[in-house]
Amino acid sequence: MTEDSPLAPGQQTPVPPRSLLARPAVTGLIGFVAGAVLVGVPWLVLSLLDGPSGGPLTAPADLGGLSRAQDAVAKLDKAKGQALIDRIGKSDRETAARVSAAYGGAGAVVQQYQDDQLLRSVQLLAVRAPSPGLVAPYQDAAALGLAAPSTELVRFGDVQCLVHHDPVRAGSTPDPDQTSVQTCQRTGPGLTVTLRSLSSEGNRDPREMAGILEEAWTILSR
Repeated sequence: MTEDSPLAPGQQTPVPPRSLLARPAVTGLIGFVAGAVLVGVPWLVLSLLDGPSGGPLTAPADLGGLSRAQDAVAKLDKAKGQALIDRIGKSDRETAARVSAAYGGAGAVVQQYQDDQLLRSVQLLAVRAPSPGLVAPYQDAAALGLAAPSTELVRFGDVQCLVHHDPVRAGSTPDPDQTSVQTCQRTGPGLTVTLRSLSSEGNRDPREMAGILEEAWTILSR
């Protein structure tokens, strides 16, 4: 049949097959891959992960010269301290579950640490997600006649810490022995690590606390 030949009755004009590249499913996939190339391969890998967790987190056995609270209690008297050991473990697990839920199911871990005499205590919280920075509430220390606000935000590199000061008159220097670190935090695109003080004993130097947090960050970033 020539180009000008009439069609037989009931015969339809043949439709040429669509190119593979013109099909919606294929063009969508090409656009997806092209976007990954533009923003980088890590974006493509992360987008294919199952869920937001990015994998589990495991707290180190020791941190900043402190032991896991359960181990510190066991060293003193495991038999008498078993109830406390169980209570600490349950508290850490339950808190970790709440942290994970607050971040949409991201992987999280919580672990308490103590010294050998159970005097110094901190709590590590880590989650595979970014977080807002810490905030110190505003206080007009000058108007109140204070040398420093009761809560101060200090920074050491990528670490932020909230430091509590006992009231000191303006013109005086805050006494380091009357200062305590409340919380330190470092956050990034896929990880937030927080260190909370559970006692004032040993947790007065924000620079030292920031160093312990950096140690935890390095371990958990591996």
